[in-house]
Formats: sequence, structure tokens, C-alpha cells
Amino acid sequence: MVSGRRGPDAIMVQSSASYRTIALLALVATATHALSLSRGKLSEVSVVCTGLVLVGLVMVLFWRGCSQTRGGFQIWQVALPCALVYVFATNAGRHLLIASPQDWRPALRLITGIALLAAVPLLLLVLRHIRQRIGIRWQVAVTLLPLLPVLFLFFLVPIVSPAPTIDVFLFQTQAAANLLQGINPYGITFSNVYGVDTLYPSGGPDSYPYPPLSLMFAILGSLFGDVRWTLIACHVVAAGLLFGTAKRRRLPAPEGLILGTMFLYLPHAPFVNEQAWTDPSVAFSLGLMSYLLARRQSQAALWAAGFTLALKQTMILLLPLLWGLWKRLDGRHIPAVFASSGVTYGLFLLWDAGALWNDVVVFHLGTPFRPMSLTLSAYLAYFHGLAPLPAWLSLVGMVVGVAAGVISLRSDSVPMGEDPACDSERVWRLFAGLGFALLLTFVLSKHAFMNYYYLVHFCLLAALVWSRVADHELAAATAAASRTEPWLHATRSASSLGTRTLGP
Repeated sequence: MVSGRRGPDAIMVQSSASYRTIALLALVATATHALSLSRGKLSEVSVVCTGLVLVGLVMVLFWRGCSQTRGGFQIWQVALPCALVYVFATNAGRHLLIASPQDWRPALRLITGIALLAAVPLLLLVLRHIRQRIGIRWQVAVTLLPLLPVLFLFFLVPIVSPAPTIDVFLFQTQAAANLLQGINPYGITFSNVYGVDTLYPSGGPDSYPYPPLSLMFAILGSLFGDVRWTLIACHVVAAGLLFGTAKRRRLPAPEGLILGTMFLYLPHAPFVNEQAWTDPSVAFSLGLMSYLLARRQSQAALWAAGFTLALKQTMILLLPLLWGLWKRLDGRHIPAVFASSGVTYGLFLLWDAGALWNDVVVFHLGTPFRPMSLTLSAYLAYFHGLAPLPAWLSLVGMVVGVAAGVISLRSDSVPMGEDPACDSERVWRLFAGLGFALLLTFVLSKHAFMNYYYLVHFCLLAALVWSRVADHELAAATAAASRTEPWLHATRSASSLGTRTLGP
């Protein structure tokens, strides 16, 4: 839909929401509900919600009519402000920081309550005459207001919880300290915070299970007094990069802010930072790739993708999807994709190849089944008394998930003259496909916790942002065609430029 009226909403083309965008928003809300209830641990309702997200992603990826639009319905006017308040309502401060030596729960509830009250004015943006009266700048101010207490929650993490009882925090802290002293962190034994050895394949915490590039983030944070400062910064910047993606592709500023900042309202996101899980750095690198694609800098985006591959072992799933997005990867692309991994892994391979292989590969293959994680195996074992699924089934899930994403990408057309890697209709498929592949792999794994689903949530939000970009660009192209070639407008309204369809 193209607005012809004057006022703040008429500053740029107004685009109706596609069925795809509405479906992705529903999937984000469903995933939010699952995480708010479970915090990444076993929950019957969360397992059902996760299954719904899997089914929904398959439908979005392969339903060819999903790009059609609902005439007159602009998604940010109603659904996104309501979803924002919904996230606040489910993300009360009662569970944000569980390892604090003091009882911060009353203060956390107060901060979250302030954030919820600050978000209520967003509902006024649903009313057209309110938007017309206050203008774009005030709409942006209303959207930003709830962020102040939310950001305060993140920056409280190292203060409220200075020493969480989790091995990941100690792995990060002790590995960074040892490397700064010239000691190989892949060859040391860490402190055992649990007092039991059954969680570790070798019988003790003698492995640093993260790639070398993750260690660089830990070292940078330790220079500021806590390894988690860089992870907090990564989370905040990742949300900013989603907003930057929307802004570069000319989405209206209030809508772009709502879309981007939804990642800051992820349930239990401060908990991910508190535990020192490395996944915020992966979200940052994926967000950087998204932003560079929005700028149509496809070669630079490949470097960001290579950075992502070097940050976490499971990101190997991204590699075939990059091939699907770029249509092909030739000699010009290879250095960008593999340089970060080659340099960071290569240095430690030269130092002690056996220790590196044992920590980043063998350790993960040998970790035991976790009965209270959010997986199908845990669900079957706990609620039905069945044996856990075989470990190799997660590999099957990985292959099936990646294949689905690649098929969806390879079957999509590219407008004439457009870089296939920067086409919004294809980029949303990349992130939706990556989210589906990760989610299917995790559900079928022997263990998966909050940090795993944190990355899935980021992929869903990135897909939602790019889906809105695709809606908006289609509306702009149709409006331009109607002005320059009126006799083609009726045809293009039905065919949406080439093979892509525009609904009523």
C-alpha cells in the first residue's frame, strides 16, 4: 500500500505487511514465549512452542504465496508495539540474575517495571492521528524511552553477579589470564566449580571448548575487569546493527527501532551475558554481516561471515547457506570466508595441535546427555521414560536443516542487475534458513541450553527485519512504476516485478 496523505506517515512509502512478515512475527512471539517460560531448560510448553516454530519456518521458507500482502495493514502500527509490551510482560526481573550473592530481585523487578511502564506509550503509536500529531522525532523518542532501564539491566550484570557459579565463566576468565601470561589455555586444567566430574568427557575440566577467536573477546573484556563486558557490548551492538540494517534500507525510523531493539528485550538475555556464554559475539558478527549486506557491500559481508565461522563450531552450518545466497563462491570469495579461521586456528595449531583438537572437537563429541536441557531427547526421557535419541541424529538434523535453507535460497529468483547476496528477498531466506538449521540441530542434540536458542532468536529477528525490508522495497518499486509507467502499474501490482507477487 502507498499512502497518499500528508503528515509524518507520508514522508516515505508505506508498505503493507506480507503474509511472510506476519508469520515471522508470530514465530518470534512463539519463541519468546518458549524462552520466557523455560530459560532454555526443559519445559513441556516450551517443547511444544519450539515444535511450532520449526513447522512455521518450513512453511515460510517454502510457501510461495508468503510474499503476498494484506492490503492496508502496516505491521509496526499494531503488532510490533504489542509484541514489545508482551516481551516486557514475560521478561519480569524475577529471574534475570540468579547467581547474585545479594538479593537484587526487588531492585530488578522495579527496573523491569519501570521499563514496562515506559513501553506503554508505544501503544499510542497504533493510532494514526497520534502519529500525525507528534511527528517522526517524537515517535523515535517514545520508542527509545523503554531502552534506558533495559540497558541499565545489562550493565548491572558484572556488578550484581561478580562470580557466577558456572564453569563457562571460569573457563573464560582463567583462559584469558593464562594466555596473557604466555600459557596455552588449551593445555591447562580449570577449577571445578561443581565438585563432580561427570559433566566432562575426560573426568575433569581440562578443556577450553571454544575457538581461539572467542578467546580474543574474553581477553579484551578481562582488560576492562570482567570478560563479560565485551559480551554485553556485543549484545547491544548486535541490536544496533539490526536497526542499522533497517535504516540503510529506508524503513521508517520508528519501525526500524522497534525491529532492531526487540533483540534487547529477549527474555533472559542478561542471563546469557551473566553466564559468560560466547554467543553474543556470534550475534554481533551476524549482525555485522546483515548491516554490510544492507549497504550492498557483499565482499565485506563475506569477511563478517568468515568472522562468524571462526567464532563458534556450530556456525559451520552457515557455509553452505553462504553458497546458496551468493549463488556461487569463487576464488575471490575464499580468502574472506576462511581467513579468520585460518589465522586464529592456525596459530594455536602451531602451538599445540593436539590440545586444540581435543578441546574444540573431542570435548564436544564426548559430552554426556543432559536430562534437563531443552531437547527432544530430554522431553522423551523425562515425560515418557524413553531412552534418549542417538547422538548422531543431531547430525541428520543439521544436514536436513541446511539442505532446506539452501534449496529455498537456490530456488529464488534474483532481479536483473541486483547483487544476489544483497537482495532482500533472498537475505531473509538466509537468516530464516540458518535459524531453522540451528533449531533443528539443537532440538535433536543431546543437550541445548539458553545460549543455543539465543542465536536462533537472533536469526528469527534478522529474518523479520529483512522481510520488512523486502515488503518496503516492493512497495517503493511498485509506486515508482506507477508514476513512471502508469500503464504497467496494474500488471506489476499483480506480478510484483518479475516472478514475485504482490497481493491485494
